[in-house]
Amino acid sequence: MTAKPPRFEFRCWPDAVDAHVGRLERRLAFGDTEARTDIYLLAPGRTDLMPKLRGGTVLELKARLGTWGLLERWHPVVSDPFPLSAPSLTLLAGLFPDVDTSACASPDCLREALAGAADIRHVRKTRRKHTKNGLRAENTRAECDGRVHASLAFECEDAGQLDGEIHALGLAGMANCNYAAALRDPSLFGFEHRQAERRF
Repeated sequence: MTAKPPRFEFRCWPDAVDAHVGRLERRLAFGDTEARTDIYLLAPGRTDLMPKLRGGTVLELKARLGTWGLLERWHPVVSDPFPLSAPSLTLLAGLFPDVDTSACASPDCLREALAGAADIRHVRKTRRKHTKNGLRAENTRAECDGRVHASLAFECEDAGQLDGEIHALGLAGMANCNYAAALRDPSLFGFEHRQAERRF
């Protein structure tokens, strides 16, 4: 389990990303580029919980607590290396009741056990991050199943601070679309779009 407090989050996927990135980088100081692949383990019908294998090795799970205007409020409930703790196994069992997750001693074992029960998506992320005064921001290039999209994301414990930043950057008219939603969205990484591509 994690002691991290809940935080407000906003993520968008702009088409004309370059203009937004220019404003973002003039306003905020970003660090070096980093890259990793996260593996999302999406449970059918569940949009309130977002489990993933961070870097393919550490189980993380966030729970959505609600919304505040444009923002979503998420609680990072689990950040657990393998072998998984009993509370993490209990949460997985609740998400995937037809799978014996208790025997999953490694990330590979967990992925094999969830095959067919979860929507398993590998997302390669290349991003630059900003962290200052309680605000975290990132400019990310995300790739999944051969499709690439740019994303701008922000998180902060203070909803008012985050809302003000989003308006100052001219992003208030954009939809807030977290990774779990983006991976299901046919216009981004969703299966419907990929299945349509395969028919031609």
